[in-house]
Amino acid sequence: MTQDVWTLVGVIVVFLGLIGLMAWGWRNRSRSQAGLFDTLPEVPAETGDVVLGPLTGVYIGSTVAGDWQARIARAPLGHRSAATLTAFTGGLRLDLADATVWIPRADLVDVRRASALANKTVPGGGILVARWQVDGHDGPTLIDSGFRADDKDSYPRWEALRGDAAPPTRPDTPRSTTEENK
Repeated sequence: MTQDVWTLVGVIVVFLGLIGLMAWGWRNRSRSQAGLFDTLPEVPAETGDVVLGPLTGVYIGSTVAGDWQARIARAPLGHRSAATLTAFTGGLRLDLADATVWIPRADLVDVRRASALANKTVPGGGILVARWQVDGHDGPTLIDSGFRADDKDSYPRWEALRGDAAPPTRPDTPRSTTEENK
């Protein structure tokens, strides 16, 4: 075999090794987040009247509130997806490509704009972020879920949405393993 073939084989082995390490890391992150929430709320039979939307765009991802890099890896919150966001009197419905996420109004804390979330940065507050709480083994967890809409002119109306969530029972500190928060 020539040196070119050995070089190609070496590059392929390194590439496959890196992909394996990334998959291993993602799986370990999912396991470490098992206590964040048991299950997500189901979409109720009666969602109420449509308040805003539907708004089309891209679901960016979700993080533990307060740390834009502490991405949640558990399904269905773990992956980017084309999505539609609709606000009802009963809560927010996020229709992803392969799942639906329901954020009850009772769990919604607020909706705001951000420039960074889930390791994605955009200029000028281009991400619409819903902060909400969900119960898990470790107690309530605040989650920031990001959505980048096709029509950003509607963001001020979405920011006016407020939920009925009680103040968190613990300080608003993220549960994260990033060096920044240690």
